[in-house]
Amino acid sequence: MFLCKRQIDINARFGLPRIAFMSAVATIIMFLVSYEVMYFLSNTPLSDRHFLIFLLLVFMTYPLHKSIHLLFFLPYRKSFKVHKLTKRKWLIFYNTYVNQPVHKFYFCINLILPLIILSAMFVYLTISFPQYGHYFMFLLALNFGISITDLLLSLIHI
Repeated sequence: MFLCKRQIDINARFGLPRIAFMSAVATIIMFLVSYEVMYFLSNTPLSDRHFLIFLLLVFMTYPLHKSIHLLFFLPYRKSFKVHKLTKRKWLIFYNTYVNQPVHKFYFCINLILPLIILSAMFVYLTISFPQYGHYFMFLLALNFGISITDLLLSLIHI
């Protein structure tokens, strides 16, 4: 059985500026590609109505992403350790650790699960509401950018 006992500090390994740059570039490229595919496949005129709901969804993407990670680790909830990443009270960025060994396959699935679930949801919403497809494609790209650290960690663990 392959258990993940080691903690990898991805910030020390790659550096925060490099991770932020890779995330921003991945978000931009993902938006450009996904928007072009959506625009090619849909002939529905785009609408900019409900922009405030879109802004709310932009701010809720990161907490939703983190929540999916935590929901998958619910069997380990008694050994959660939470570490706040910033000193500012209004900025809610946390790292959550599991304080016991986790099966390697389970850990890697947990890393890519928010990317799969949220991407599928945004693609489904784009198909269902094509007039707001540009909003959902941006949310898809934003989620992909957030998932860059997860993808780096899963590649390290493989």
